[in-house]
Amino acid sequence: MMQSHVWQRLFALETRDGVETWHRRLFSRDIGARRALEITSAAKQSREFFRNAQGSNDSVRALLGFYGVASLSRAALLLLSPGQGEEAMTPGHGLSAIDWRSTLTSDVAVALSSLEKLKIETCNGLFSDFLSRTENLACMHVHSENVDWRLTYNLPPVGSVVTLGDLLSRLPDLADYLPPSIQRRSAWCGNMRFSAEAGFNARVLADSFAAFAERYRALGYVVEDVQAGDVQISCDYDTFKSHTALFTHTYLKKMIRIPGLFISEPFEGELELSQIAMTYMLSYFLGMLTRYFPGPWVALASGAKGDEVWPAINAAQKYIEASFPELVLELILDRIAERDRAKT
Repeated sequence: MMQSHVWQRLFALETRDGVETWHRRLFSRDIGARRALEITSAAKQSREFFRNAQGSNDSVRALLGFYGVASLSRAALLLLSPGQGEEAMTPGHGLSAIDWRSTLTSDVAVALSSLEKLKIETCNGLFSDFLSRTENLACMHVHSENVDWRLTYNLPPVGSVVTLGDLLSRLPDLADYLPPSIQRRSAWCGNMRFSAEAGFNARVLADSFAAFAERYRALGYVVEDVQAGDVQISCDYDTFKSHTALFTHTYLKKMIRIPGLFISEPFEGELELSQIAMTYMLSYFLGMLTRYFPGPWVALASGAKGDEVWPAINAAQKYIEASFPELVLELILDRIAERDRAKT
């Protein structure tokens, strides 16, 4: 996996000339030697964290994966922040756990069966800086392996709360591994169209969509049966802009190198998260579980009672390692392509 075309393209972030070239195409200006070194150093650390994660035991794999996610986010943030270096970054992860100790220091079986209910909240730090600089961007693959469309979701307010189950249920690459206690919240989406005149419409797999169809109806979307197994979901332009659908992709299960397009259940309240944001949060969950609660974590991976969520979490580790570098790469390359188009 570390020899994939994604990591070969990301290798540019580890070279002074590569960073200078990408920065010049992004901002039409040169980058200072010190900040170029900050970027290449973070990128090199990220590659090593990911490489070591893939060869490590499950007892530490998720923690190394999170350090890889954080380092790659740091490199991308510095690249996309003209005139700013490490001194301008907000200290901290940008996420914090909410009272995990009361759950994870109880009986092991009870603790493991309650993992999906663990909560984190957003705060100031790397995560919030990264989302702010990237505008919570979702790069969409509608018709090809290239980015066909892009959506910017609203930035999550500080103090927004998400559970581990919220994230596991909405990422389609993990759907086949969810325990009965976590209901799937994503559905295949095809034939998608959007314009200011016609609004949004798409065909969605009915069985998977049924679990959260009412959420979309409540937001003003129209859901209609069109044929056995499929429904049509649609709305006008204003509804889509004010209540943008949550789109996700499969990165592990592609069709001829094209990430599969899915629609997922929106989060509660005003919270909006792109897939790159959800993947970062998921990595934080698993990394902090590994780091600060090794007892329950090792029990989870060792066949202890209450471990029915382990297949989903094990799949999540692999999903993070495979998808996060690709999500970052396509975001950077799309920004570069956007600036190139603006110059012509």
